[in-house]
Amino acid sequence: MAQQLTMGAKLRQRVEEQGESPAFIFRSPHDGRYVLSWNRLYRLAGRFAAVLNSRGLGRGHLVVNTLVNSPERAVCEAGIWLSGAASVNGHCQMADGSDLLHTLRVSRASALLVDPDVSNSPWNVLTKYVSVGEDDSVTSSDLTDLKKLFFIRRVEGDGPGDFISQMDSDSDWFQADDVNSEDIMSVFTTSGTTGFSKLVVCTHGDYIQPMEAFCKDKQTGKPLQNYERQYSTAPFGWLGGYVGSSVITSSTKVTCDVRAGGVPKDMPEFIFQVLEEEKCTSAFISPVYLPRLKQLAQTRHVKAESKAEDQTSKGSKLNQVILGGLPITREMVAATLSLAHVAIIGYGGSDFNGVSYNIVTDSETFEDHDTGRPVEGVSVKIVSQEDEETVLPVNQTGHILVKGSIRNQGYLNDPTLKTDDYLTKDGFFRTQDVGRLDERGHLIVDGRGSDAIMRGPYIFYPSWMESCIRACSGVRDVIITGVPDPLVNEELCACVVMESDSVTLEQVRHFVEKEVVTTEDDPLSPRPRYYLEFQSFPMTDTGKPKRKVIKAQAAERLQCSD
Repeated sequence: MAQQLTMGAKLRQRVEEQGESPAFIFRSPHDGRYVLSWNRLYRLAGRFAAVLNSRGLGRGHLVVNTLVNSPERAVCEAGIWLSGAASVNGHCQMADGSDLLHTLRVSRASALLVDPDVSNSPWNVLTKYVSVGEDDSVTSSDLTDLKKLFFIRRVEGDGPGDFISQMDSDSDWFQADDVNSEDIMSVFTTSGTTGFSKLVVCTHGDYIQPMEAFCKDKQTGKPLQNYERQYSTAPFGWLGGYVGSSVITSSTKVTCDVRAGGVPKDMPEFIFQVLEEEKCTSAFISPVYLPRLKQLAQTRHVKAESKAEDQTSKGSKLNQVILGGLPITREMVAATLSLAHVAIIGYGGSDFNGVSYNIVTDSETFEDHDTGRPVEGVSVKIVSQEDEETVLPVNQTGHILVKGSIRNQGYLNDPTLKTDDYLTKDGFFRTQDVGRLDERGHLIVDGRGSDAIMRGPYIFYPSWMESCIRACSGVRDVIITGVPDPLVNEELCACVVMESDSVTLEQVRHFVEKEVVTTEDDPLSPRPRYYLEFQSFPMTDTGKPKRKVIKAQAAERLQCSD
């Protein structure tokens, strides 16, 4: 039984059931369409597992995966499962690569997967810290645990060095037979107060059991055979977009092949076209794209009416669109229902799995930030922000605590994150979010209860960026705050106090774009969208900036409103 609760076993099950059906469909405005069937995914993954095994990597080893959404990322992730090793999400958003270096150091990973040919490749940073020898072995005085490096390349015309072609031509194949549900499957990254990610340990059982429970028929208890095609804008390394979701739900995941030319310039237009051409039945879409998608859907509807087209033959709505990662408003739901019959609003996190979800068919009756009832087996309580022992009554706002959906393994190799820091004495997890339970038992999630900024699907702690910007010549002080935004909940605003008039906000912006964050043109990238100059900051009696006052002043100056 335990053996079946592994991703390798589940992948094999999908192969037996669906064979040549698509597991993944990758679309790109540059390279067209690429399909990975279940059979081919399993075959290529097993061959990559054999490569890992031949390099001495397997059960107990961690492999940092920095690849973008692509066929190569899917194959490598599945290959890591089959090898018995575990993956670590290796994102690199800071221009100096310090976030990736932190992940490598803390995880003590044995190996790294990198594509040196993509724009803003993490390899550009790492070349200063590692030396590569024969057989791509690695030596580094700074990253002493890192021993193996794998260059995962895509070569035009499937030429020499092309990863997929190499896996196609290899004959060795491997699947570890000693993996069980308690082994680490993946280490997800989630926001930390220092700006560096916390590393959340997830075993095979941690991931599979909640997913399977969600995919069961509520009346019969039997698994739902979900053969839908779902478009997703989420990164493969993020829990909400993880490669393994298709394996558990038996659905086909359709997504953008970011390796082929990066993120499309008009992402909503690209999404809209792919939804129709691939006949997708559902989608997981970042709310940042919703207004433009709504506009495209309305335009299509008008054109169809003028041509008296049959809506059932072309342009019909999706069954459902899943939203998550930030407080969802009625406006977002209305835009979603222009695309789909149902909007599903979920609440959860990398630290504590899924907590609640809300199925919405009418935006007029939807209350802002309503995430629905907690799922079976999950308890939620709202406690006072001043006194955690005080449980608040219905409709009073406080800190959200959850129980029953926690990853028991905690955080990887981080002695500063003690169990008592994130778990209460009675076993509830401190989400750090603020909200309330209403009279229906629905959980209303209003956002973060700290200085953290909830932007899109990401939680941003400002201290690390503030420290970086203070290094800009001519900047005396800076506060990064969130200002209300209808699409991503809060946008980043850099409030800057200058040393003199010789420095401009545009110079500060240029410094940030070049020295602080990566320059990839990604609407979800953590860079300030607004810059405001302050003569000074309002201070507390103890000499600390009044962040709430600065936030309100920034919102007023930008003519933002809650």
